[in-house]
Amino acid sequence: MPGKILVVEDNLDMRELVHLYLTREGFLVITASDGREGLYMANAEQPDLIITDINMPGLDGLEMVKQLRAQPAFKDLPILVFTAFGIVERDNAIRAGATRAADKPVEFESLIDEVNELLDLHKKQ
Repeated sequence: MPGKILVVEDNLDMRELVHLYLTREGFLVITASDGREGLYMANAEQPDLIITDINMPGLDGLEMVKQLRAQPAFKDLPILVFTAFGIVERDNAIRAGATRAADKPVEFESLIDEVNELLDLHKKQ
């Protein structure tokens, strides 16, 4: 089974595009439109991987990652963060607890590679 992925992204077009690409690769994809909904969906669905944007209204991606990492169930869960704001934001994401951070715009071929690699690493833990 390829895995269940939670995508947290406030931009509807981007959220639907990521959902489409991951679904075409065989992943079960659930989505949330902001950090609060992301926390709820993570707890309700127990995904194998979370992909999130940083800059979202309300609860942003960094705060969501911090709150997830505070819960034992999400201590080791792979979390991939995307940002359009470069290296400083990527560093902030890693300090907040993200497993990896990458730049927007998303290149979907590399996204699939990254997702597979993170899921493989998680299975080995």
